[in-house]
Amino acid sequence: MILILDEYFKKYPFTGDALKIITHFPTYIKQYKFLLESQWWSKEKLEEYQLIKLQKLLNHAYENVPYYYHLFKKHGIKPRDISSLKDIQKIPYLTKEIIRKNINKLRAKNYSRYKFEYITTGGSTGYPLGLYFERGNAEAKYSAFIQRMLNQSSCHLSNKHAYLINEDEIYRHHIFGKILSLSSFHLDEKNLHLYVKKLRKHKPKFIVAFPSALFQVAQFIEKNNIDCFSSLKAIFCSGETIYDWQRNKIEKTFNCRVHAFYSHNEQTVFATTCNHSNNYHISPEFGITEVIDQDGKSVTKENDVGEIVGTGFINFIFPLIRYKTQDKGVITLKKCRCGRDYPILKEIEGRMFEVMITKTNRYIPLTGFYGLIAKCSKNVIDWQLIQEREGELIIKIIKGKYFSNKDEQMIKNSLKNKFSKEIDFEIQYTNHIKLAPSGKKSFLIQKLSYNND
Repeated sequence: MILILDEYFKKYPFTGDALKIITHFPTYIKQYKFLLESQWWSKEKLEEYQLIKLQKLLNHAYENVPYYYHLFKKHGIKPRDISSLKDIQKIPYLTKEIIRKNINKLRAKNYSRYKFEYITTGGSTGYPLGLYFERGNAEAKYSAFIQRMLNQSSCHLSNKHAYLINEDEIYRHHIFGKILSLSSFHLDEKNLHLYVKKLRKHKPKFIVAFPSALFQVAQFIEKNNIDCFSSLKAIFCSGETIYDWQRNKIEKTFNCRVHAFYSHNEQTVFATTCNHSNNYHISPEFGITEVIDQDGKSVTKENDVGEIVGTGFINFIFPLIRYKTQDKGVITLKKCRCGRDYPILKEIEGRMFEVMITKTNRYIPLTGFYGLIAKCSKNVIDWQLIQEREGELIIKIIKGKYFSNKDEQMIKNSLKNKFSKEIDFEIQYTNHIKLAPSGKKSFLIQKLSYNND
């Protein structure tokens, strides 16, 4: 049986629990073939498809999901009232707090109990969110989007590959040895040696990783003059915002293209870079994506920044309609040379709460801060900010072997020049940087509360 399944997965690509998805292979292959065609559709045809899917979703939610039935009744909305994509704005937003309070009311009544699979989000805010997937089916559809993304680098989910993400074990092999998983929780000098050794032996064709974790591996490889992996064709970063200074270091070290993709466990938005740019192409087949300002209105101009809101098409068992992700996107109206007529985000700026608060109660986003320390010193292994008081920040730094007083002074001077007298910095040295429960790196541990509505 194992040999038969091993041959099966050489031919057909899947992620996650292979034995669970195998029964949903027709769903996967149908979705995958559709995506190969739809990626070249015109904007008009894609929007026509979205409207059909949206109307089907709303009819289903109204008839089978108690939360939406009562919501629509309260606001006088009928599914037939949504006759265009813009009409979706008639529906109130869905937030994490609403989901927590109504988790059972968001479950569709027309699905058998065994089809509900409970999962939680990574909890990068410190409060994991509980959700339900349709067992096997939703993951099979999601895998089709992943495989289409891999196609642009001539990679396949049946190839040997590696993950550097949240894992309880330091490392493990699974799916008949094709996948190597390394833990982002255990990135220290000892395990970095081990990780590089394991990667060299495994010979992955591609790597999926949190960028902050892979950046540390890249630093280690560069510092120790280790040859790159000749088998590696591409790297795909997700789970965190990837910054130019991270991408540049990783691409130089691993000698391959670094792609980024944006998705989340809530499964409402899926976006990827392409071979022609580092912009995020939003997949209209995955759902409807909106970008809104602080007043809840759509942003429409070049370089406008707003919160990403998603309505997912692939998980009818627990539908999320106009879900506020708390992530920020920078829109662009320009088209990409790749030829796909998809909406595009120039950047995804990460969590909306990633701001520092100054002495004058001014909010400064971390976007311009991330690369500052890396530019100041090549002898910093890792760092993290902690804010407990307005206008004061603690910088936790893990020193490299050659870190000196000169490095410290350069960091202090750069911070002083950038922030003047608005923020006081205290540098503390440590041997460990705290990760979020998901295994992701939080650049800022913000202990102050503030209004970000």
